[in-house]
Amino acid sequence: MSRLTITMVSVSDSAGGAEAHTVALGQGMRDRGHDVVLYGRCPGWDEHSLTRREIGLGPKWSRRTMATGLLRVPIERHRTRTIADSSIYHLQFKREQIALTAPLSRRAPVVWTEHGRWMGGPAGRLLLAGYARAAEHVSRVVCVSAAVASDLEPVVGRDKLVVVPNSIDTRRYAAPSAPARAALRRQLLPSHLQDRRVAVLAARLHAAKRHDRAIAAATASGSALLVVGDGPDRERLERLSAGNTDVHFTGHREDVPDLLAASDFYLYCGAETDGTPTCVLEATAAGLPVVAFRGDPGTELVARCGGLVVEDPSELTAERASAMLELRGGGVAYVEQQHGRESWLDGYERIFGECLR
Repeated sequence: MSRLTITMVSVSDSAGGAEAHTVALGQGMRDRGHDVVLYGRCPGWDEHSLTRREIGLGPKWSRRTMATGLLRVPIERHRTRTIADSSIYHLQFKREQIALTAPLSRRAPVVWTEHGRWMGGPAGRLLLAGYARAAEHVSRVVCVSAAVASDLEPVVGRDKLVVVPNSIDTRRYAAPSAPARAALRRQLLPSHLQDRRVAVLAARLHAAKRHDRAIAAATASGSALLVVGDGPDRERLERLSAGNTDVHFTGHREDVPDLLAASDFYLYCGAETDGTPTCVLEATAAGLPVVAFRGDPGTELVARCGGLVVEDPSELTAERASAMLELRGGGVAYVEQQHGRESWLDGYERIFGECLR
């Protein structure tokens, strides 16, 4: 493929799956010889020495910021004039998609990535009309799962939708040997947890994901719990587990692969709008069995990887948790074959090329 200029417009100050996706796509396309630039902010972008420009957009839209965000749309559309010409513009958050697609599409094809199911409630209904109008100007909408595409088909139209499942860099995650795992436990776990069965969750701590279920499940199974990550729900979860020395909060960490390798199994809690959870892929690639809760998005991945899906935290008894340890490594091959980074980049490169024909 000839060299492209790929411009991403994205503003976010909290690390999560969408932000990791942005960094991976930018880094992967740069490594394949394309010019990549981000207008805005994204955790992890600068750390990989990727090119970035400021654009002066307000905060990412949320239920709290949406009212003022809608008032900012005219000025933010005006600021797209400062964005340089490009081969492709890539957008992934609702504010950028709804507010900026039309002006950018007059200059080059616009591609969206959709990471999750469509949100419900008044906020979802409020956004839907604007999203439908903006979709008239988009060239392709990349969905991380067939379920996400199904949500959007009545609004966008099937001809613009394409499914490219989420991926991870499987080279960063590996099931460790017993001596390596023991060394990581001594190095990374609090001393009183090193000889315990340790569950782990590594995610953005948001109330919509109901991570209190992970605390309850770990407690029911007699396991310790390592909570890796940060977010607006951390304070509530810390209050919930106050006095329980079996629950250890690490905050945001850059050594997640090592923390996964030091643990025994993963506890996944998903929000109703989640798409394909990369945390499940990462845990599985690290050799961990995964426990998920029925009804959460992405639990089909758990079944494919040989994990366990429960209705209620109390179902994870000590006996079931102990038996699960025999499943270590059972999903590694599946993740490598179906969710590897190179085939994922191939998919995006193909889509970008089709938009330019």
